[in-house]
Amino acid sequence: CSPGKAFKIWNKIKNIDMKNNNGFVARVSLIVALGGFLMGFDASVISGVIRFIEPEFGLSKLQLGWAFICLTLRSTLAMIISGPLCDKFGRRIVLKIAALLYAISSLASGLAPTFGLLIVARMMAGLGVGASLIVAPMYIAEISPAKIRGRMVSFNQLNIVIGISAA
Repeated sequence: CSPGKAFKIWNKIKNIDMKNNNGFVARVSLIVALGGFLMGFDASVISGVIRFIEPEFGLSKLQLGWAFICLTLRSTLAMIISGPLCDKFGRRIVLKIAALLYAISSLASGLAPTFGLLIVARMMAGLGVGASLIVAPMYIAEISPAKIRGRMVSFNQLNIVIGISAA
């Protein structure tokens, strides 16, 4: 997404009437789409920490690869189970749990004294990533009126790109 296109999208968002339901939907959609930002941010940030974690934990190339891929593997599992969890507990609850997993895993990753705890923290982050990538667009689509649904759902994808850029 080019900066010009992002600016046009932002201008459309600003022009949504905040006195009716569309304004509320836009605010909620932006908040829910933060999961996309965090996913994009994490995907880029981990690439920058290779030179720090490899000597810190004395990692082999295989262990270094595992540090990267464990999040993706766990997010795949989360994508598979998040749909049934949403049906059972509701999308808002699953999104709140994903946000909690993001918060805990970020703190745990930053403070991990061993490679094993870093992997556990990254796997926990994968659960949050997988759940939010599936549930956030569904939730946004469900709360959005048909007239602005496409714009609102695109926030999640836009935030992934913004997260990558911010990192």
